[in-house]
Amino acid sequence: MLKLEPTEEQHELFLDTMHRFNEACNAISEVVFEMYCANKLNVHKATYYDKRAKSGLSSHLTIKAVSNVCEAYKRDKSIKLEFRLDGAIAYDYRIRSWK
Repeated sequence: MLKLEPTEEQHELFLDTMHRFNEACNAISEVVFEMYCANKLNVHKATYYDKRAKSGLSSHLTIKAVSNVCEAYKRDKSIKLEFRLDGAIAYDYRIRSWK
């Protein structure tokens, strides 16, 4: 188990990443709602390059944003979902690295 104790600057960077991730989720959510389709492959094709360029997120975080939105829309496509800017990001071994 590992506990992060970031400096104030690192904390701000984490918050910035979290906000950009959730902003990307909101932008992807608009596309999914218009498409009325929660298929990850179709949504990925329609949003990946644009959202990655605009958000500045890593490729895997952009893919996770697409996945999060698609999973949320599989429950109900009839309402437009909105993600809170302070919503959590699930980090996995492909996102984090330790040096």
